[in-house]
Amino acid sequence: MQRSSHRQTSGFTLVELMITVAIIGILAATAITMFRAQQFRSKRTEGMTNLEALAKMARGYFGDVGAYPIVAGAWPAAAPQTNPIPWDVASNAQFGVMGFKIDGGVRYAYDFDAAGECPCASAACFTAVAFSDLDGDALFGGIGYFHRDAGGVECPTAIFGWTAPLDSGGNPQYDASTAFPRIGGALSPDDY
Repeated sequence: MQRSSHRQTSGFTLVELMITVAIIGILAATAITMFRAQQFRSKRTEGMTNLEALAKMARGYFGDVGAYPIVAGAWPAAAPQTNPIPWDVASNAQFGVMGFKIDGGVRYAYDFDAAGECPCASAACFTAVAFSDLDGDALFGGIGYFHRDAGGVECPTAIFGWTAPLDSGGNPQYDASTAFPRIGGALSPDDY
């Protein structure tokens, strides 16, 4: 009986295992980056939704009273963080006149500029802004809602001096919630 010197092995070689581990690592890194970006987009939805509601209530208030309300400063007064902060009694007092109220915590601070804070002569323009530091890097980004008057004059926000951002054609975007690049740095999807 002769023994065969040819031996059959099953399994992977070291090179095959290393290539497999490298591919899994690349896929995991891509997935984590995409997951993080999706998390920030979902957090940004809070600001977009609340600004749309604030703008509707402000226009309703204008229809009833003939002027936009005055809101002093940004609320809640605590600096927005990566974690929600409570929408407090002082915030309700500032925005309550137009019926805007948020239940629970918020990741954004909200500002409403109109009347004496805006350059439009008819006092028929306003700007609502939500700003935050969602990723905790001390650079604030925000979302704005700009409503210009009949003469086309817009109201820049008093917080960062933001004006209506431009669309891809270079036209200002009005009457819609629109994101700004962060203050002090390059545009980052996790900061607005």
